Amino acid sequence: MVLQEHDEVAAEIGELLVGRDERVAVAETTAGGLITARLLSVPRASRWLDRGIVAYTSAAKRDSLGADMDVLKEHGAVSEEAVLAMADGLRKVAEVAWALSESGLAGPIRGRSAKPVGSVSFAVVGPNSRTCEGMLFDGNRVRIMEQIAEHALQMLKRELSA
Repeated sequence: MVLQEHDEVAAEIGELLVGRDERVAVAETTAGGLITARLLSVPRASRWLDRGIVAYTSAAKRDSLGADMDVLKEHGAVSEEAVLAMADGLRKVAEVAWALSESGLAGPIRGRSAKPVGSVSFAVVGPNSRTCEGMLFDGNRVRIMEQIAEHALQMLKRELSA
């Protein structure tokens, strides 16, 4: 993915957050920082973006996000329960109004999960909302990562606009 001058969706997210005087933090696994990079492409993102964490391993999810390891073990890393645990933990750690998280499988080879390559779970947790979505994306590893970033930002924008 090549970043544009600034990302339109990310700019809209920033405007919504500034208008609310709120901040967001992002927990990424499969997108590997693409979500945060898109947010950071917007000038003065520091007004509304607190942090972006790439927590690829279960230990990183526990240590950096405060995610409950029992939830990860019971439901797997690519599950609504896991991404909610990640977002809830990050929201507490960062002390922000909003947290966005994603976890998925980008392939090209399936690992320990029975889920197909391209499976991704997303969560957005805010002051009065907790939303999860599951998606299945097509393409190679990089294309799946790009689709994850786009879907995550659209989901966050939708939740902020609700």
